[in-house]
Amino acid sequence: MQHTGRHLAALVMLLALSAPAQQQPQPADKPYAIQLRVGESVDICKTGTIACPANNPICDDTSIVGTEIKSAEGLVFKGLKPGTTLCSAAAGSGFGLRRVYRVTVS
Repeated sequence: MQHTGRHLAALVMLLALSAPAQQQPQPADKPYAIQLRVGESVDICKTGTIACPANNPICDDTSIVGTEIKSAEGLVFKGLKPGTTLCSAAAGSGFGLRRVYRVTVS
């Protein structure tokens, strides 16, 4: 029985070492980076970064990024002029969770 435990531990170690390196998703406690051009828009629900429908957008500098709700799930950030600002949106979960985005417009 002791041998089985050792073999299992060795197997787990081998699997951990042989697993391919995967790109880690961006942590939810860091702003998610979005790159836009002036006039370009992004539907944040389609980024998969927030529970939708998303609502209640807030941007630090509304002269750089505009917001609009285009449909039931379509919260859109639109690049207005070059610059970088932080924006956030409330998740549709109803628990008051917000996702922060660092939006850079070029």
